[in-house]
Amino acid sequence: MRRIWPTTMKDDIIFTVGTARPFIPRHDRRLLLYKLNLYRDGLERVVDLTSIDALVDTSGQPFFKNGLGLFVPAWNSEYYICGRTYFKIFKSEDLTNFKAVYTDPKGTYGNHFFSDPVGQYICIGVGRGWKGSKGIVSYTPSSSYLLCSEDGGEHWYKVYELDYPTAIYDGVVIDDLILFTAREKCAVYVSFNKGKSFCEIQLNSTARNITYHRKRRREIFIVSSDDSFYISLDATKFWKVRLKTKGLVLRYPTTIPDHNTAFCFAGVGVRSWLLAVDLETGETNICDLTDFTGDTYASRLAVFHDKFFVGSELYGKLYFGDITLLRKLTRKDLIKLQTSFLARSLCGRIFQTIS
Repeated sequence: MRRIWPTTMKDDIIFTVGTARPFIPRHDRRLLLYKLNLYRDGLERVVDLTSIDALVDTSGQPFFKNGLGLFVPAWNSEYYICGRTYFKIFKSEDLTNFKAVYTDPKGTYGNHFFSDPVGQYICIGVGRGWKGSKGIVSYTPSSSYLLCSEDGGEHWYKVYELDYPTAIYDGVVIDDLILFTAREKCAVYVSFNKGKSFCEIQLNSTARNITYHRKRRREIFIVSSDDSFYISLDATKFWKVRLKTKGLVLRYPTTIPDHNTAFCFAGVGVRSWLLAVDLETGETNICDLTDFTGDTYASRLAVFHDKFFVGSELYGKLYFGDITLLRKLTRKDLIKLQTSFLARSLCGRIFQTIS
């Protein structure tokens, strides 16, 4: 059981191969980092992070930023079935030397870094404790905190703590605004003063990934959820767009190159889908990843130019294809996916399917 988690780095795809569940022999539980160059068609193993710290064998999404380097959040996969805590952040500026810049022996996991687009401010949500039963897979920590760095990841400090069994899952930073999702709390938290104070905004359904996009003077925030996603134009009011699906978890809202109003999501449930939605027209395109791969756990998404990469949550595989594989919904798709959007232009208006 291996988890693949990709991200983009200049002309390369960087991805971790970690232990998805600790049901394999301990000596086989490793956290490896790979680099894939599409132009040279070369795959290179960069580092074995378990050889640096034997307590880490799985990770969240690697994060790269020009001028700062690569960051990898890492922890122990035994957390999922027995609550073993240990969290570490690795940093490398050259993909040769890796150093630990943060360690929390009582930390659980941190899935996604997020940063100010133009500065050195970086954040990640970190869990603490465990709200599970031994032997049963559980992801929920007892509490969580927002961890940030102002100097490009060299020094870290806690900005906000949530004394509630929820993961701080994802977020965005733009100037003085910090917005993050609290998954099990079904809420987002927003600060307009760089973390000095936060306001809770209830969404009433699971809050997962979040993305920010600016087109001309129009700002848009998108939060993925279960069978739905949320849209906001000001980070305070969120409109819910429902899909007529059941048990479809949407992750990683991502802009599609050369399509300023289109976003794609990874959708995982009974099957794995890649869905693209045009926010102005409501046109929906899909790629049924399970048809191509047979994998119902393909959910970790990264978009690189005109290609998409999806890592498997359990089966240790990285899939990629052209964005052109996305196609318009047909009547057959509607029977299978049962999704429709009633949309109007976002130029001064908002979706009709609001709640």
